[in-house]
Amino acid sequence: MNPQVCLLSLLGALLLLACSEDSAPVDLEINIETSNYPKLTWPVSGTDGRDWTINNYVDLDPSSGMLDYRGGAKVYDGHKGVDIDSPDFRAMDRGFPILAAAPGIVSGLRDGEYDRNMSCAGQWNYVSITHADGSRAIYGHLKKGSVSVSLGDTVSLQQILGLMGSSGCSTHPHLHLELRSSTGQVLDPFELGLWIDPPKYDTPLTFMSMSLRDGHISSIDEVKDPPADATELRLGSRLGIGLSMAGGGPGDHIGIEITDGDGIQRYNLGRTFERIWRHTWWWWNVFTEGSLGTWTIEIRVNGALVNTSTVTVN
Repeated sequence: MNPQVCLLSLLGALLLLACSEDSAPVDLEINIETSNYPKLTWPVSGTDGRDWTINNYVDLDPSSGMLDYRGGAKVYDGHKGVDIDSPDFRAMDRGFPILAAAPGIVSGLRDGEYDRNMSCAGQWNYVSITHADGSRAIYGHLKKGSVSVSLGDTVSLQQILGLMGSSGCSTHPHLHLELRSSTGQVLDPFELGLWIDPPKYDTPLTFMSMSLRDGHISSIDEVKDPPADATELRLGSRLGIGLSMAGGGPGDHIGIEITDGDGIQRYNLGRTFERIWRHTWWWWNVFTEGSLGTWTIEIRVNGALVNTSTVTVN
């Protein structure tokens, strides 16, 4: 079927919209020349460090080096957007809404792609919003089947566009938010001061999530996408403990204290940071050797208790 051509008018600009029954994404062409970039609200809800954390900024170094807007290296070479992580796949499975940072028109989208990648594979699900000045925001790596807008829709500020996922070239659930000018130039919303309420640059070491596994944890992928928490273990079996942590820097410490059913401390584990981290996943494996009953696992950040979990050993 040949696509029909639709004419729309937006802020004095002529749009050509290819209307087709084909499921492939189609981009609207919106030609508006202005540098009055929109002010942006944060595209996810929740608390920085607990519910989400920034993993990468825009790379401002045109060479093979890495440079973020503060002169640091919280980027990877050639990165063109801002990456906002959820703690793990469990948070993705609960549903993590992605919100429009500025109003505009839906000028491109894709949905239906696999969304549980832990490597660079396939195409991403995304929504592209063109703003009144002609700039464009791309919201990428969305969850399969979650896109809640249609091509040509008018989108309001903070409207839900879809859910966070791990589609396309992605190693864990996160939002890639990319901002481009009307001429296609990559824009850094932090460098340009476009955020109405920007998050802090240095995230302190913060607990995000923990998983308890009946058995050995052998890779980071098992921490990113853990099974349901173990609630009962056999005496002498192995307990895997996985943590998702935001931020941190030299001297920061993660502590894990494990006591058995008689309240006797069986393990005192931990990790002291030697460098700046943005989002990390850690794991430890121990044997349940001690008394029966309720074992307690306490997580401490720089000595402060941040989480307590239990498991029954029988």
